[in-house]
Formats: sequence, structure tokens, C-alpha cells
Amino acid sequence: MGLTRAHVGLMNLLDPRERQRLDRAVAEADRARFLLGAALLRSVAGSMLGVPAEAVTVDRTCSHCGRWHGRPTLPGTALHMSVSHSGAVVTVAALPGGGRVGVDVERTGDRPVWEVVAWTIAEARFKAGGGPGLTLHRLPPPAPGHVLTLATSREAAAVEVVDATPLLSPST
Repeated sequence: MGLTRAHVGLMNLLDPRERQRLDRAVAEADRARFLLGAALLRSVAGSMLGVPAEAVTVDRTCSHCGRWHGRPTLPGTALHMSVSHSGAVVTVAALPGGGRVGVDVERTGDRPVWEVVAWTIAEARFKAGGGPGLTLHRLPPPAPGHVLTLATSREAAAVEVVDATPLLSPST
């Protein structure tokens, strides 16, 4: 990926494992989405925890296989987070004080909107841990042709949506 100053600034927020994952991504668009998602997660978490984004520790250990590709958790905090991206849209949801949150954003493309809505509901529920007690929130589309769904175990989730188009554009 051709690095711009914005890319370098965001990369400085990543830990070594995140940088390795970024280096393994083949497609430039995938690299940009991961970079922005990881940096946005740290930025939102840092803001909510009252610490610099660089000081936020993120664990992505998969609860099923133990590999480092699972839902992001913030050890030692009661902040639950979820990340989703589709096309040039990256979303991060955070729920402080315990509880569960899941967010999913999808482009509709050629699919019927109802199908995309059903998919985002399933994904948001899954990312929030599934099970009973989740409330679904259909949020306004973050961009034309997108659907955004949030699942929470209680109210008061914060959602940040970012247009990643500048990072997906070829750098000069």
C-alpha cells in the first residue's frame, strides 16, 4: 500500500500483531479497511476510557480456535466493542459498563434490501454474542446503498461511522 501521511499516522496506533496482519493482507482495499477499523477502534476506546489511543490494548484471540482473528476485546475494561466494514464504510460500536454490542454494515449492491437487512441483523446478533436479551437497532444508512444494524444487550451504545474512501484511493 502506498503510504500517505494519514496512513502512517494510523499505523502508529497499531500494535505489532496488527501490523503483521496488515502486512499479510493482499488487496490494498482490505489493508486500508483493516487499518482504519483498527485505528478507529483504538481511537473510540481511548476516548471512552480517557486514555490515549496508543495506550489501548486490544486482544483479538478467537474464542473458538485460539488464533488471532477473533472479535476485538479490551482486557481489563468493561468496554465491549464491535467493528464492521463494507466498501468504503467502516463502523465501530462501543458499549461501556458491561453488556454486549455488535454492529454490521453491508452494501446492498444487486441484492434485495430485505436480504441485506436480514444478513446485517444476523451478523450484528452474532457479533454481540447471540442469545436472548439483545435489542436490534436499524440505524440510518451511513452511505447510499448501505444497511447498518446494531445489536445491544442494553441501551447507550456509541456508534462511529467513517468513510474510508480517502484511504482506499491510490496515493500519489
